Amino acid sequence: MKLNLFSKLVFATLLAFLVNSFVYFSFGNIYSSKILNYPDFQDQFQSGIYQYRKLSGYFLIGIYDFLSLLNIDYQIFKLKFFNPESDPKMYLSFYILNTFFLMLTTVLMVFITEMKSFIANSSEKILLIAISIFTIGISQFVLVPYDVSSYFFILVFFWFLLKYLEQTSVKNLIIMVAILGISTFNRESSALSISLAATLLYAKCGIKKESIVPLGILTATFIGVYISMRLLSNIFTTNDGNLLVENFTQPKNWLGILFWIVFFMFTMLLAKSNAAKRNIIMFHIVSLPYLLMCFYTGILYEMRLYVPLFVTSILLAKTNHNIDIQNN
Repeated sequence: MKLNLFSKLVFATLLAFLVNSFVYFSFGNIYSSKILNYPDFQDQFQSGIYQYRKLSGYFLIGIYDFLSLLNIDYQIFKLKFFNPESDPKMYLSFYILNTFFLMLTTVLMVFITEMKSFIANSSEKILLIAISIFTIGISQFVLVPYDVSSYFFILVFFWFLLKYLEQTSVKNLIIMVAILGISTFNRESSALSISLAATLLYAKCGIKKESIVPLGILTATFIGVYISMRLLSNIFTTNDGNLLVENFTQPKNWLGILFWIVFFMFTMLLAKSNAAKRNIIMFHIVSLPYLLMCFYTGILYEMRLYVPLFVTSILLAKTNHNIDIQNN
């Protein structure tokens, strides 16, 4: 029986809600226990690289302030924390924010998989969406306000990029520029949107004006927002340190590397054609600056670092870029 669009949306959003709910309320979180109160959250996210990831931080504080207005008995949630200073209100703020954006992310995945450029049957589409939901869910042993929202923004960009490939209108390009600007205000991993655009524009047009011009505009947008945020803060350094040696000497960090390799292999096995495989490889190549920064300043054990690559590669595996471009 074929599922209609409404059924897919209901299934995907309910699954996202349930997976995140079980993750947040059925497992003890020791990894991020130090930021589960308002003062410690503010201290961490107003320093280092975190101070430039503003948008979702504002969302989280807004949710926290709203919950503060409500007369809620948090004992009903029966929450237990490893850190006695943890605040259930802060934890619920993380849950609400990230569950909301996970549900939005699944909605985008449903819409993308329903586009004519996405080549898969109904069962494959549902399974790929479900795999993505579970992957994002289990990656949230690291609690931050900006990761899940960043997946949403890159998929919004992906959706309009596919529309742009179908019809190269100025309107679609302006929308992509706006999404990239907002996404950069949320997290600098928005640069992966440029990698995605480079991959599909090159696959469609090669090195021509049709690919160079939009890529130039998108790159200028990212650099402009990225630098502007630092100028406004009067700080250009992050003091996050070099974790390269630690990433290769601590055994658990190899689990993160293995996760990346296994899921890269999965998307390659999933790829519909040799062209799709080339796109996945190309996407990873042009994403090397992001990966190098993960190795240098990130903690490789945190599988969340690879989730945007994985979710995007899943979609690339079934995307047919050979669509006749119409100029407008």
